[in-house]
Amino acid sequence: MAPLGLSTYACVALLLLGKSSGVASANTVSYTVTVEKEGSCLTDINKARQAVGFADLVQATAGADGKRLPDKVGETPEDDFNSSAWKPVCKALLPNGTYAFKSLKSDSPECSAIVEEWKGFYKNFNGMPPPKSKDTQLYKDQNNVSFVAMYNPSSGATADCRVVTCTKTTQASSRGLARAGPGGTEPKVETGYALICMTVPDVLPENNSTAPFTEDQWSQIVTAFEGSAPTVVPSLLGLAAAALCATTSLL
Repeated sequence: MAPLGLSTYACVALLLLGKSSGVASANTVSYTVTVEKEGSCLTDINKARQAVGFADLVQATAGADGKRLPDKVGETPEDDFNSSAWKPVCKALLPNGTYAFKSLKSDSPECSAIVEEWKGFYKNFNGMPPPKSKDTQLYKDQNNVSFVAMYNPSSGATADCRVVTCTKTTQASSRGLARAGPGGTEPKVETGYALICMTVPDVLPENNSTAPFTEDQWSQIVTAFEGSAPTVVPSLLGLAAAALCATTSLL
């Protein structure tokens, strides 16, 4: 897969790139992409990592080649936009679909809730996560990829977490404008938002046989998520046993 290591979230989005239908639109469509709020939710993500004993992800600095999201895209005609790395992102944001990141209702992410949601996908793993080449079906669910990305265990791992806004502007054709009369018609504007967190290096490469976590690393995650269970269950059993003995002695 392209970066999860270029990322967990953005790289899967790049896989959404579809073929053009070849049917020309009578309307004029253009796209604009803005990438803002550097470091969004990184504090909450690092708190989740600290809880399992992992080092913080470091915000990738400007100029860090291959570690940052693509630059913004100014207003671009649809034909030119088709070759942009942002096309699959906007295709995922503007219609409903499968996200390679966390879709948002606005440009203000609720970081705590997002991180809790990503943590919840731990339940989707039945044992240590396999390499992508060994279980492609598991990683077709972007939620699972998001979980792995958040806990990228690589030494010195970096992250570029930002809010992406995709704006699609559709201007009616000249024929449509003529039908609308002298006043014309306002362009149709659609906007989609997402939190994208790009982690490097990639721990889910497409044809690699190495699992994203070592046994020790996965054990740290398991302990953090389930570590209290062994101490709680015996105490409950002990109470039940004591109650049973007390009942027996009264008979």
